Order: sequence, then structure tokens, then C-alpha cells
Amino acid sequence: MRKPIVIASNNTHKTAEIAEFFALYEQPVVNYRELHAQITFPKETTDNMVENVKMKASTIHALLPNEMILADDSALFVPALPEHFGVTTMREFKAHALKTDAEINQYVLDMVDTVTDRSGYLQSDFYMVLPDGQILTTQAKGGVRIANSPRGANGLDAIVETETGATLGEMPITQRVNYAARGRAVQTIMKALNKD
Repeated sequence: MRKPIVIASNNTHKTAEIAEFFALYEQPVVNYRELHAQITFPKETTDNMVENVKMKASTIHALLPNEMILADDSALFVPALPEHFGVTTMREFKAHALKTDAEINQYVLDMVDTVTDRSGYLQSDFYMVLPDGQILTTQAKGGVRIANSPRGANGLDAIVETETGATLGEMPITQRVNYAARGRAVQTIMKALNKD
């Protein structure tokens, strides 16, 4: 059986989604909290996803040096709205006290309705530290446009359309892995791991 990948996050939903993609490749995943007491991570930057994931992975690697540690930072980008979303996507949602998927999606749709260009995508940065200190990194994007209304499930996936015209939320996991930012990032990590 493969050695589990340990996710450096306090976000249970994020861990579950990443685990779902890795499961397609029979790669087990656990959250670091299954191996160590929960910690408070250092404060994230507001402009650098790469630094954010490096900090999270390095922090947990110091606590669990014999494990494969993976950190993820994901965000929504809408080029026509440069003052919104991006690296601080989740912080923006929290600042507006948006809690449910429906509230978050409606907020995004209302914002995008104020511009003519609906181009947008989700981006995921992965940073992985192996027990021997080797570093694996990847940045992936998923989606090309913000839909006019939610279709499907899974949070922001319901409003992010892909090259196919379907939203990520309308796709089964076996198809979504090829179009979602996290799915594409998982594929890159698995190819790197399988080379060893």
C-alpha cells in the first residue's frame, strides 16, 4: 500500500476534496491533524500563493519530517475584477460574512454581472515536501469563464465553466479531475511521484 500524503491544512473540506482526486490514483491521503495536534499556522501573505503553500508545507514538515507533506492554496481569479478575489478570495468572503455555498456564489455572480468580460478561473498551487527533503511544486488552473448562474454542486465549481461549456460542478469526479485546478495539480504530483 502507498504511503499516505499528509495535507498541511486545518480545512477539512479542502482535505476531503484533495483526497477525492488522489483516490482516483489509489493514493491515500490524511490530514496532519490525524498525526499531530492541531496548530495555528503563521499568517499567510495577501499576494503570493507560492509563499503561502511553502510556509504551510514547511511548518508541518518540521513537525512530521518522515511524512510526505502537501500544502495547497487555491483561489478564484476574475481578470476584469482585479481588486477582488485572487490570493485573498476566502478572506474576502469571510469579510462579507458569507458562509454558505449559495451566498458565496451569489456574491461572485453579482460582482461579475458588473463587468462585460466574464473570464475567470480557479488556480491551485501545490507544494510538497518529501521525507528526503525533495520539493515538488505545481500550479494549475481550471475553468475559463464565470457562468451566468450556478449549475451543479461543490461550491465555486458550480459557477466556473470549463472549456467544454459545462461547469466543474456538473462533472463527475472522474471527468472533473481533468478540468479542475486541484485535479490537474494532483495529476502532476502523481506523475512526479511515479517517476521515483
